[in-house]
Amino acid sequence: MAIFQYEVFLAVVESGSFTKAGEKLGLSQSGVSHNISTLETELGIVLLRRNRNGISLTDAGERVLPHIRQLIHYAKLLEQEAALIQGIEVGSIKVGTFPSFSSRFLPGLIRNFINKYPGIQIELYEGGYDDIKDLITSGTVDIGFLTLPVKEFETIPLLKDELFVLVPENHRLNTPKPVKVESIHNESFIMPKAGCDILIKRLFRENNVHPHVIFEIEDNNTIISMVQEGLGITIIPEMVLPKNTPNLKGIPLETVLFREIGIALKSTKQAAPSIKKFIDIIKEQFKQDQLE
Repeated sequence: MAIFQYEVFLAVVESGSFTKAGEKLGLSQSGVSHNISTLETELGIVLLRRNRNGISLTDAGERVLPHIRQLIHYAKLLEQEAALIQGIEVGSIKVGTFPSFSSRFLPGLIRNFINKYPGIQIELYEGGYDDIKDLITSGTVDIGFLTLPVKEFETIPLLKDELFVLVPENHRLNTPKPVKVESIHNESFIMPKAGCDILIKRLFRENNVHPHVIFEIEDNNTIISMVQEGLGITIIPEMVLPKNTPNLKGIPLETVLFREIGIALKSTKQAAPSIKKFIDIIKEQFKQDQLE
């Protein structure tokens, strides 16, 4: 049975569309449909259900999906090892990442990588922390950037991102001194979600501080705009701290708080050669940044 038919099936599942899968693989919609039908015939089961709402997996499709991901993974490993024997650098890497890391670090990392390994392709999947964990677990991505610790995966620490108090320029906490966490008690507060809230809530709990949380919001730009409008203050990572934004000031906490960011993957040992090379480039880049 051709591995390509498995790849067609996976492309349909990940895109949710025969048309999008065809565009990705260079097939017509009928070509995609033919490959799926052939695969279902050879396996003797129905994999996909088509209805008005689009495409969904059957129970049989759900059960075989993890095995199909594994087959594709090992087929790519074989292909890359054979290419390495011939002295050729080939392969592809699927990377899960969250927006603030993407904008700050990924362009440079990808540029350095493709300059060294032009034959290896990179696909990006962006989302929140939970989305990235799901993508790694399902095998949709090979590696992901996450806040640590993460118990489910093997991880490689990269950097520490300090958290700052963000206030309007005319706020009483806008002073040259770091902010004492106790001074946030009873303040109107906009709680960031998607990971940082765990650190912030623990800090408040440990210091018996109870701000007046008026909103819990995931999008950093929305949080920043609300602080700018004077609706409340917040605590956000330095990585997303706005630069040269009128009427806003980021101030360090007296009790230093930071999130640790790193690479997460199922297993370095079982990773494809292309993924190992990408990890090496990432580690080298962050080591260089720390030295500077």
